[in-house]
Amino acid sequence: MSNDIKFQQPNNPTDEERHQMIRIALEEAKHPEDFDNLIELLSPPVDITTIVSPEKCKGKSVGIVGGGLAGLSSAYELRKLGFDITIFEMQESRIGGRVYTYYFDADKQLYGELGAMRIPVIHETVWHYINLFGLNTRPFVQDNENAFIYVRNRRARNDPKGLDVMKKIYPEFPLTQMESETSWQELLNYALTTLLFSLTPEIRREILEIRENYSEQIVSIDYYNIRQVMEMRGLSEGAMELISCVAPFLGSLYYNSFFENLQETYTVDSAFRYEIIGGMVQLPLSFYNSLVSNKPNSNSEAYGNVTWNSGKMVTGIRQSDFSEQIVIDYKDVKSLETNQQIFDFVICAIPFSSLRTVDIYPMFSTSKMQAIKEVTYVSNQKTFFKCSNRFWEMGSSNERILGGGSYTDLPISSIWYPSDHAGLSESYFNENRLWEKPGVLLASYNLTQNALRVGNLDYKIRIEKIKRQVEAVHGLPIGYLDTIVEDTKSIEWDNEQGFYGGFCYFSPEQKRLFSYAMIEPEFDEKVYFAGEHTSSTHGWQQGALQSGMRAANAIAQYCDVTFP
Repeated sequence: MSNDIKFQQPNNPTDEERHQMIRIALEEAKHPEDFDNLIELLSPPVDITTIVSPEKCKGKSVGIVGGGLAGLSSAYELRKLGFDITIFEMQESRIGGRVYTYYFDADKQLYGELGAMRIPVIHETVWHYINLFGLNTRPFVQDNENAFIYVRNRRARNDPKGLDVMKKIYPEFPLTQMESETSWQELLNYALTTLLFSLTPEIRREILEIRENYSEQIVSIDYYNIRQVMEMRGLSEGAMELISCVAPFLGSLYYNSFFENLQETYTVDSAFRYEIIGGMVQLPLSFYNSLVSNKPNSNSEAYGNVTWNSGKMVTGIRQSDFSEQIVIDYKDVKSLETNQQIFDFVICAIPFSSLRTVDIYPMFSTSKMQAIKEVTYVSNQKTFFKCSNRFWEMGSSNERILGGGSYTDLPISSIWYPSDHAGLSESYFNENRLWEKPGVLLASYNLTQNALRVGNLDYKIRIEKIKRQVEAVHGLPIGYLDTIVEDTKSIEWDNEQGFYGGFCYFSPEQKRLFSYAMIEPEFDEKVYFAGEHTSSTHGWQQGALQSGMRAANAIAQYCDVTFP
């Protein structure tokens, strides 16, 4: 996807406006024929109330392990049919799982997104709930030509044609003649999109499908990591090293499955993105408020009861010795007191990295246990600075950075700027001297090895190093940020209890081996699975929400067939 797409993104887009943006992005990406397939595959599954009548479900119990978006969406849907639901959430003081908005001020105006921070317009299931709850959104600026690319101690602007990078940074790398005359964006496009066009639109559908068996073309692609595909396309070692520096997220994932990259190419999800005004946590909070309310978003009288069990860590999932029901063993995270509860159905909506620490008896199927043990999770580190002013917004219109990100080969990898001032007029910006206002800077966002190496530094040392690297990227004097940065917040998701990793991101062959096994129910169709890892859109709210709805529908289908 190039940076050339021009479209004035509105706040709170209608479905028609979103679909217009998707069509523009697909035209730019040269596969507009995929529009209908993508909308179908990314839309919510059928409404649960069309599957079974509430009479077959009323009074039956469901235990949901995990109160992130997957658990919340499954609970929200199941409640419509009268199921009695208990949600076990390990966190005591917050809601949302890997949606984690951190507020620096009491008024909740200054915040950073430690987890999910952007929503592609093509993620239909997310927008289904955004519209349902009436949440306000604004454009998330993905690319900004005033932002920096700082590599090998050389600084360039991130212009759409890549000309400044070619002039200032290319000489640092041993490139072929062809590579030296081609922008890094075009090199990426050449290397990573060709395989998509080798597939017919019908075969491309399988990229977003979870199937027991895939076509030969899909299986063959699943064997490769990203670096291997770039080598197959003839890129030199110099070009691959260059790309890993100017596009550090991609470089961090060179040894993960190429299929993950292919999925994001297919869905053109980098073209137009949004954020929820007031913080992404507004979405899980909307679910929570509805679930605990006596007046849910429906006129149905069949609604079941919902119990929110916070501060409870599930330690075991097992079949009852005396019935067909499922026993959940759990522990209070403060008192360490243990207890258990019996359910008709269970949905596991925690990452497999966390499920690996849960006692399961009898064992799930061989494929499921293998997936729980082996599926790859990517390390993810973020550090935010609350700043007394927005130094990145100073200067002329050709210098100030309103949204977007800067990229570097330094360990911090990328810096992200708030988008809240991006849509304001030049006159308003200048008259109100908005650069003098406090702001929150995502000073370091990185993955895999860099995330581990930065995220595991002693906190004071980590903050010190990040300050110096942000100064280097922006060409600021050493120590400049010491008087600007007023507060900080940092997270390394590998170290977060109950998560043990940032998000699922397959290694080669794991789509073929595990994607279907990961969603298969266990214990005679009494235990189901949800979460972004069980979806085809790993690392996104789309995957969590759609998988939660899918698991809820599967229980409804079981009830329709089984109960008279």
